[in-house]
Amino acid sequence: MIAIRSTSDIQKKMKELETKWKSFVIEKRDPDQMRMNVYESWKRCLTYGVNPRQKQANIVLSNDQLVEWAKKSKLYQISLPILQQLADQIYDTGHIITLCDSKGKIIYLQGDPKILQKAELMNFVPGADWSEESAGTNAIGTCIAIQQPIQIFSYEHFCEGCHPWICSSAPIQDPFTGQLLGVVDLTGPSDLAQPHTLGIATVTASVIQQHYREISLKTLHHLRTHFIQAINQWKTDPVIVLDSALQIVNATSSALSLFQTNNFSQFWSLSGLEVLKDALLNNNGEEEEIYLPLYQTKITVQNIVIDSERIGFLLHLQRSAQHRSPVSRSSNSWSDIIGATKAVKDMIYKSQMVAPTNVPVLLTGESGTGKEMFAKAIHRASLRHRGPFLAINCGAIPKELMASELFGYVPGTFTGANSKGKAGKFEDANGGTLFLDEIGEMPLDLQVFLLRVLQEKEVVRLGSSKPIPVDVRIIAATNQNLIKLIEEGKFRSDLYYRLNVVELHLPPLRERKEDIPLLCDHFIRRFATKYEKPVTAADEEVLSFFLDYHWPGNLREMENVIEHAVLFTNGERIQMSDLPHSVSPAVPKEKESPLELEEKRILEQLIQETNGNLSEVARRCNIARTTLYRKMQKYKLR
Repeated sequence: MIAIRSTSDIQKKMKELETKWKSFVIEKRDPDQMRMNVYESWKRCLTYGVNPRQKQANIVLSNDQLVEWAKKSKLYQISLPILQQLADQIYDTGHIITLCDSKGKIIYLQGDPKILQKAELMNFVPGADWSEESAGTNAIGTCIAIQQPIQIFSYEHFCEGCHPWICSSAPIQDPFTGQLLGVVDLTGPSDLAQPHTLGIATVTASVIQQHYREISLKTLHHLRTHFIQAINQWKTDPVIVLDSALQIVNATSSALSLFQTNNFSQFWSLSGLEVLKDALLNNNGEEEEIYLPLYQTKITVQNIVIDSERIGFLLHLQRSAQHRSPVSRSSNSWSDIIGATKAVKDMIYKSQMVAPTNVPVLLTGESGTGKEMFAKAIHRASLRHRGPFLAINCGAIPKELMASELFGYVPGTFTGANSKGKAGKFEDANGGTLFLDEIGEMPLDLQVFLLRVLQEKEVVRLGSSKPIPVDVRIIAATNQNLIKLIEEGKFRSDLYYRLNVVELHLPPLRERKEDIPLLCDHFIRRFATKYEKPVTAADEEVLSFFLDYHWPGNLREMENVIEHAVLFTNGERIQMSDLPHSVSPAVPKEKESPLELEEKRILEQLIQETNGNLSEVARRCNIARTTLYRKMQKYKLR
């Protein structure tokens, strides 16, 4: 995937690419004779809504988060000596070497100091997000997207701020599973472009993969040991062991027979496994049960863990046509909902009343109040509990993909789509429940098609005229005021009244303070078990703070706060010092000195003059960016 094959025609190549970039971005025309991987990436950038005039990537990790990631990351520990050696070799070559995680965030950066300083202008710094979704077409993000080495030169970058650069990236993959672990990247100015930099990145990634092989062998051995223990425990029951990428490591012959296949490499293409895959991808570390109606099989899912890190799953399969609950181990469908206040008890009562019916339910409330938890509980208590429960976030799927996700498509509908066609979520959820989260984000032109499915109880795949009958219960959820959206012309009133047969409003956590001690104990028990920590309770000062805190993120925020605290506490009780900075109360400080007040005033003025360009502020102050960040944190400047 080399962009430059000769250094003799660099300027000519840049001019040609500039014309093609302007044709695509400004004139909205497809350019001629573009490299296919670059052209496909440009199209993805349009789908993501990336601004082609963007000058900088986003910084998403703080220094503390980077340090924490490095402490835990085996990839970082293995890569560091290899990358440091390479950084020494390229010190005066006008290039810098980068290690990114599997999502495109820069974790390590070294090389020519002058180039490092220039790269800061586009936020090519540790903690920055260089995925395609954030930074457009670039070697790091596009390498992740296509899982292949690639070089991106000058105007091949989608965003304007990257045009003066050439970057060459190669993926680092697990030697046994093929799972993407991270990316190695070499970056330099466009006028110093060399074809061999891609080869250097590829060789470096290969060396890191070889060193990672020992960790992979240890993981594989641990997974196989779990498999042997499982077949000794359940001598006749089918058993499957999956790695963290959901690839099958071991499976009994009885498992092959149950799924009527002799080839587990095609396991996830089998019908009826969507519920299982969704459950594994969203598993929060607890054991759970899944029911597959098509195979009349109950699957008990156990996490396989090394050093508090999940490395795979153990699936224990049991044929059970009489099994009654597809999701939860508990016979009580409402046991996961914690609360003793009247508001919560009323919600549970109303949910229990509506669960056995087939009427649509609209769950409203702020983000993080537990709408999906209630939706799952209603499903488990319904007559459809043997069927699938599928969730789709209407705000997270690009508009262009929403219709195919919901309604499916027939072969030949899209270029590059599945040649066999694909069922949509309505077909996948047939006989069960479809949870439409963030329904207020659904594009207006798609709402009429959803209304038609609800009225006619049949779906027509894209590219087809043949209706397919579906029997699906709809539970929708929103944190928006749908009446206001209707008045603004952003939501159809007829769809609203079709969905809002029963509305259940979930109160925010600040309105159910009495439940906070119960929730606190519940989350502490869960995470203490998950991370094998001897934590039993929260200190009285912490509980008092929790009761006074306003909890803008509601249950989700509280869950994350307690998970953080359990992870970092060294005792049996959570202390105030264990809480993340995002919620910790401000510590009273001494009055700022006149010198500090003047420094704060100057920084505020420079930030305003440069429109928030922190690299320029640091340059004018003649200090490092990290020093600037510390001063901004000290004076609470944003």
